[in-house]
Amino acid sequence: MEKTEVIMNLWCICDQDDKVIYGLAGRAYCVSGTDEEKTALLKQLALTDFGLANRMPVPDRFSVEINGEVMTGICSLSELNNTTTTLFKELYEELQSEIDSRYNGSNADEKQVNMTLIPENPLFLLTALVEESDGSIKAMMVG
Repeated sequence: MEKTEVIMNLWCICDQDDKVIYGLAGRAYCVSGTDEEKTALLKQLALTDFGLANRMPVPDRFSVEINGEVMTGICSLSELNNTTTTLFKELYEELQSEIDSRYNGSNADEKQVNMTLIPENPLFLLTALVEESDGSIKAMMVG
């Protein structure tokens, strides 16, 4: 059965040389179709849609040691393999807040729908972005 739901593209902005993540991006979409169709759409959009995505730095609770110096606000690429990571927590909350404000706005003339549109475990695709030396950004599929 096809259902309409919120799905997300998530991006991590990486430094390939140091193997660290220094930025995050995300965008939510409300689509219907099978999971296969939704995944195909996310893959198509992941290659270009990051330019319109919400961006934020890696939270300061993450840190790495580079050349003997601890640097906060970045994390190792290996964090993406951590099944309990909270790397995208704030980004997820920001996307949810934007959706909530659209559907549960404070405008008295608008009907209050009081719903959470992003499911607890949304369908998402994670893509790594790499900034080139000329400042251009290219997507490299991760998940």
